[in-house]
Amino acid sequence: MKIYVVEDEIIQLDDILITIEELNHECVGHSGNPFEALEQIETLKPDVVLMDIHLNGKQDGIALARRIKKSTQTPIIYTSSDITKEVIAEAADTNPISYLTKPVANNDLMAALILAEKKVINTEEATSNLNAIFIKNKNKLIKITIDSILFAYTDTKNYCTIVTEDEQKLTVRNSIIGLKQLLTHTQFIQTHRSYIINWQKVDVFYEGTQSIEIKGHTIPLGRTYKDNVYKRLHIL
Repeated sequence: MKIYVVEDEIIQLDDILITIEELNHECVGHSGNPFEALEQIETLKPDVVLMDIHLNGKQDGIALARRIKKSTQTPIIYTSSDITKEVIAEAADTNPISYLTKPVANNDLMAALILAEKKVINTEEATSNLNAIFIKNKNKLIKITIDSILFAYTDTKNYCTIVTEDEQKLTVRNSIIGLKQLLTHTQFIQTHRSYIINWQKVDVFYEGTQSIEIKGHTIPLGRTYKDNVYKRLHIL
């Protein structure tokens, strides 16, 4: 699995990185800064996050976990030397996979990662079987089939607009990353920090302007997402 580590103590970080390698998993990034960590997690999309609770002496790890949960479904495993009931109860409110006490034992981390991997698999299976979603609009729920979605975009952090084949524009309360995780992984890809598209609906890719056309709509292609898009292009 791809693991991101949030840890501000160098010695603890080194031990965790060694254990991750010994358990044949991959650390895709790490940081002790909550703001940097959130940005990297949203970009790197790890399978699980190992989260230290006390960053710079504060309970920033729990606050960071809450922000992660708003935008992704990434499983959280807490690592902390704090075993007070109050802190554990607060951490439990974010529905973590596990709460490991420092120094983290190899077997404890191995068990927690097995649980996290099972959750990732179950989430992916549930997502892959999804063929429709219901969007709340005032006092009714509108059914939208997944195949009818052309793309989605956001102008704010917490709301997205979904555009369908029949030119409906429906607003949902979710981040663009959270919406992408709800939709099938293979069919929808992110092309820009503000856009996800239904890859099966792409009509034209413009290399000069680095943009994509879908049913007359122009979608930007961001530098960060360029490589992933090019991998899907079968050029003759």
